[in-house]
Amino acid sequence: MTHYILQLDFCFKALIKNHDILGNKSNNMNTNNRINCQLGAIFGTGRSGTTWLGSIVSSHPEISYRFEPFHRLQNAQAEISQAVDLIRSDTFSPKDLSQIYHCLSPAYPECEKPPFFAKKFPIRAGRKFTWPLSRNNSLGAYVFKRLYTPKEQPMLIFKEVDLVDILIRLIIQGGIPIVYIVRHPCAVVSSIIRGQKNSLMPSARRSVLGSLLAKHEPTLAKKYQPRLNSLKVCEQEALLWLIDVGRALRACKNSAKGLVVIYEQLTQQPLVTSTKVFQHLGLDMTPESAAFIEESTNNSSSSRIKRGEVGINSYFTVFRDPKIARDRWKKEMSQEDRTRVMEIVQDSIAFSFGAERGLWV
Repeated sequence: MTHYILQLDFCFKALIKNHDILGNKSNNMNTNNRINCQLGAIFGTGRSGTTWLGSIVSSHPEISYRFEPFHRLQNAQAEISQAVDLIRSDTFSPKDLSQIYHCLSPAYPECEKPPFFAKKFPIRAGRKFTWPLSRNNSLGAYVFKRLYTPKEQPMLIFKEVDLVDILIRLIIQGGIPIVYIVRHPCAVVSSIIRGQKNSLMPSARRSVLGSLLAKHEPTLAKKYQPRLNSLKVCEQEALLWLIDVGRALRACKNSAKGLVVIYEQLTQQPLVTSTKVFQHLGLDMTPESAAFIEESTNNSSSSRIKRGEVGINSYFTVFRDPKIARDRWKKEMSQEDRTRVMEIVQDSIAFSFGAERGLWV
């Protein structure tokens, strides 16, 4: 491992020297130029398949992709925080999209992460080598940003989990194409709980469940508020799923800019479903993306290394057999927990969306 780190360090220094990025010449985008406002987004709940779908979209050679920029950078980068505030403001409109694009364009290592792909727009090679050094090093992060921020303005797609209020503002006030991916609630709840047990997933939203119910689901609030603290974790997570998915589906179904993708459909027909996603974003399926779909479903450790997935917990990998991942909850989740989750969601519009298509039982 030490030898590997030394090799990476050497590569990093070589890139710095060769490209003179620490000199006086700036590689930043000329902010006086017109920013191309080609923006799109992928949303979903945690553990719903957003990372895999986002990686498929990222494999397109004409797309610049950002991984959860609002979640990861809102408290660290003033521009990102301002973008979030702008989207949530009463005055937000399509004229503000150029500012949002500009805020999301820099290649911060927190949201420019593997798997990495070749692009048709100019971008330097070596991200899979420099990225590990940039993650916890301020100089490395600065170098990474200068090296890999596109000089051109390609179409930019970002993915986020939760943040339904942002989704609604972007699709209604902003008018950008949104893809929302939704997965069986038992699968989501089971995976989230497994991640929380291993300290890989946050649990803070359960502490504000009462206020979320009161604001968005007053009928459910009357039913569950008196006994929220006595609910099992699976029931609390099921309520969070119901709130988020219900709101997101309503927004997407009421707008031509919204496309809803069911995770189980993506696992069964990844090429067909991904083609629909690209079409919604105004793009065609490419040989590069088709090849990555095949590559990502083979659960190959060599593919992880090839694409730069070094130091990433297997819980978050996009390289896995999707059908095994899809059905894992059926083996892990107790019948009691399944029953508790289903009692909460089974009569909802959110659950009927997948059930009516024969994909959820």
